[in-house]
Amino acid sequence: MLISLTVRNLAVVEDLALTFEPGMTSLTGETGAGKSMLVDALSLVLGDRADSNMIRHGAERAEIEADFNLDNNTTLAKWLQENELDEDEQCHLRRTISRDGRSKGYINGRAVPLALLKEVSERSIDIHGQHAHQSLIRPQTQREILDIVADNKALLNNLKTAYRDWSASQQELELLQSQAEEQKAKQELLQYQVSELESFQLTQTHIQDLLQQQSQLANASQLISVAEAGLHRIFDEEQAAAYDIINHTLSELEKLQDLEPRFASAVETLNAAIINLDETANDLRHYLDHIDLDPARLNAIEDELSQLHDIARKHHVEVEQLPALYEELSTELERLSNSEVHLAELQKVLSNKEANCLALSREIHEKRVKTAKPLAKQISASIKQLAIPSGEIDIEVVANSDEKFSEHGMDSVRILVRTNPGQPSGELAKVASGGELARISLAIQVVTAGKRTVPTLIFDEVDVGIGGSVAEVVGQHLRKLATTQQVICITHLPQVAAQAHHQLQVNKKHLDDSTHIVVDKLDRQQRIEEIARMLGGVNLTQKTRSHAEEMLDQAQQ
Repeated sequence: MLISLTVRNLAVVEDLALTFEPGMTSLTGETGAGKSMLVDALSLVLGDRADSNMIRHGAERAEIEADFNLDNNTTLAKWLQENELDEDEQCHLRRTISRDGRSKGYINGRAVPLALLKEVSERSIDIHGQHAHQSLIRPQTQREILDIVADNKALLNNLKTAYRDWSASQQELELLQSQAEEQKAKQELLQYQVSELESFQLTQTHIQDLLQQQSQLANASQLISVAEAGLHRIFDEEQAAAYDIINHTLSELEKLQDLEPRFASAVETLNAAIINLDETANDLRHYLDHIDLDPARLNAIEDELSQLHDIARKHHVEVEQLPALYEELSTELERLSNSEVHLAELQKVLSNKEANCLALSREIHEKRVKTAKPLAKQISASIKQLAIPSGEIDIEVVANSDEKFSEHGMDSVRILVRTNPGQPSGELAKVASGGELARISLAIQVVTAGKRTVPTLIFDEVDVGIGGSVAEVVGQHLRKLATTQQVICITHLPQVAAQAHHQLQVNKKHLDDSTHIVVDKLDRQQRIEEIARMLGGVNLTQKTRSHAEEMLDQAQQ
């Protein structure tokens, strides 16, 4: 339930604080006094789009606050808890609008995105604007009205989630199917390329060995010549062999190291050199004994390398990059080979998701059909009381013949009306006049309001275009609603205002060259005066006041 509304520097409102009570409250005042401005303020604090032009002249920021009682609103209390916005069993909303265009929202003192304010709105309040009947001719609105009464919200939320999931899988499947031919050609090419590469031993080690062997065999004569020359210089050269020269020097130093101890280091180094020369000579002999000079082997290696170079050029890579290319092509081929399996799996998943959406759509359809006739009967009874004595409402629910579904189900929902005896039922836009449409809309709002889970209902001049006994009936309907929900009604009709449990009067005052809105809570005598004004205009008579008092007394019975 709405407890309070505070508005600062919004349009002509400078500083206004209102409190609200259970039951029905009417807001009345002269035309143009600013009654609807309070609804605008409430819409803003509940997340509606803001404009810096709304800020009062001379102020830098507008601010709106609203408090809601959570005692009978477990839905909102649970939502606040789930979003970690709960605070001592209260719901305090605050919205600021700055001159620079920035807008901020707060829930229980915590800054939140405006989308969260809208979520509070969905769980706390319904606002029926004075032009609500204009949207009634839309199929979407007619379907939503039926779903509210059928209590389809949870099912529709589940269907919305399931439908989006199904739609995403459907798009994925269509993409895979459209790519199937292209992938088939690509798969055939990859299969050929991989098979071609598989005929080679494509490892990094093998290719490096081939390149090394080819280089060695191609330069074998030079390698042998250098090895033989080296061995000759170390051992075989007369009088100039390195081994003999070093060994002779070592022998002479060893003879004299007793006389010169400092020769010991040189002796040690030369001993090591002798050992190293001996090992080097053995390595060169082993190399010369085992070097392969087989021309056939060289031809085979060069032939294999030639093929590898050819295939590398075909793929625009170096020979050394062929192993990595083979791995890449093999992986892609495996992926494409598995795409057919993935396609079959996706078709199975999609079929299950479609079955889920169909099951939800059928359940929603059944509830709509079950609800349509009783709801039409209720609305028909209500519009008869609203000066359409021959009015009859039918609600048509037709499932698509092919069970094609959307996130809203698989039904076409139409509200049909007959306003005169003997006429067939027809679409609202074609059969009902503007005035009749307004009254039908009001009847629907009154009938369905009790089915809504929100604790507060606001009616903003929805009674435009009616009067007399019809207006009294409207007031009675709203008062009856107020036994289960808080009803706030902005009205210009005395018959409606008199039915309220509480009455607030909105006045526009001009002070110091500026305009201010003042809202007063009226006691009984003040209500009589206000209702008399609404009945009789400027010059009030005792008879008008007596009539106003009688209306108040009758409403309280």
